[in-house]
Amino acid sequence: MVVVLMLVCLTGMRLVYAITDVAGRSTALLDDKSAWANLPPVYFCGEAVPVHEEAVARRLVSALVQNTHYNRTLYTIRQRASTFFPLIEPILERYKIPADFKYLPLVESALRSRALSPAGAMGYWQLMPATARELGLTVRGTNDERQHLLKSTDAACRYLRYLYNRLGSWTLAAAAYNNGIGNLLASIRRQGERDYYYLRLNAETGKYLYRILAFKELFGNYQCYRLVLPPQVWRTLSEPLPNVSPEIVPEQELITESFITDVTRAAVAESMGAKQAAPANRQQDLPLPNAADVFRGGIKARLAEAGTLQRGQIWVFHLTRDGMADGRPVEQGDILYAVVEDIDPKTNKVFLRADKLFSLENRQTYTLGLSAVDASTGRIGISLPDMEQVKAGWISTWKIL
Repeated sequence: MVVVLMLVCLTGMRLVYAITDVAGRSTALLDDKSAWANLPPVYFCGEAVPVHEEAVARRLVSALVQNTHYNRTLYTIRQRASTFFPLIEPILERYKIPADFKYLPLVESALRSRALSPAGAMGYWQLMPATARELGLTVRGTNDERQHLLKSTDAACRYLRYLYNRLGSWTLAAAAYNNGIGNLLASIRRQGERDYYYLRLNAETGKYLYRILAFKELFGNYQCYRLVLPPQVWRTLSEPLPNVSPEIVPEQELITESFITDVTRAAVAESMGAKQAAPANRQQDLPLPNAADVFRGGIKARLAEAGTLQRGQIWVFHLTRDGMADGRPVEQGDILYAVVEDIDPKTNKVFLRADKLFSLENRQTYTLGLSAVDASTGRIGISLPDMEQVKAGWISTWKIL
């Protein structure tokens, strides 16, 4: 942080000019329909990006402009990508993850091993300490395997595969990597929408996939963006790369670029229009197909151990009767491990999700997806006032997600 502040102080008016220029250029391009109305076909992991939709096209153009403003930094990132991509791609292939995800660490860290976020995420893939440890990485003092390219890539791939298996979409997996699967599932549930491009997400996650796409298009398809890219960027993207070891690529430019991208984000967002940036009113929680099914087929569980009422806290339940969960028979006494997925003050509800169940009969832990529902309405989520009165012995009702 001290280095960043020193760089900003030294650049002074140049930084102000950069912010104004990025916002101004974005505004001009986004107001010029020819710049975004005839974009080439764009794909992410084989899924077509709906660039025929004006809002989608404008966001992609905005991301392209942000990534191209600091021209020499873009060249530096190309150097790093040419060195690291041949090491990352085989690991992605091993886990059957589309090659497009090699662009994700460009957004996360500009492929810098020592990149550190204010929240504590570190390394090429910006893994949080707890997540890294759960994925088998060592995070201890000077031995932080998040800074090891191959080990951290292997861990990130296992996490991405888990996200895809839960969500069934690579675009949603990318969004969950940025925002957390609990937050994303809560948004999906509240809005009744599973398409990333139409979900109303926070500003960072709403732009996240577009930033990945921008790098992919710039590095692999820049010839199709004549109306978006200035001539100097064309020259940078077409300039042959020397054989450069990643250890000697200067990081000072990347620190400056990262800071300026964050600072200009708000200015660029304004150019997209307040109506597009502002979230619409939330829809009501989606009802279950038939509320009566909760009583016939829902799983009942008694609270055994309550955590605190905070996101990410684990609560333990014991099943009160036999039943079926995700096609698997479960029995009375089996242990359900649930997490506080979301606390929504606007709807005054708490969302509990269960990912794991321990079978007493065979002493194994199974992965499954259940959500706590209000037994009186059949809707997902428990009233916050009701939760505040919860004590050991509380009987809850669960439904398969």
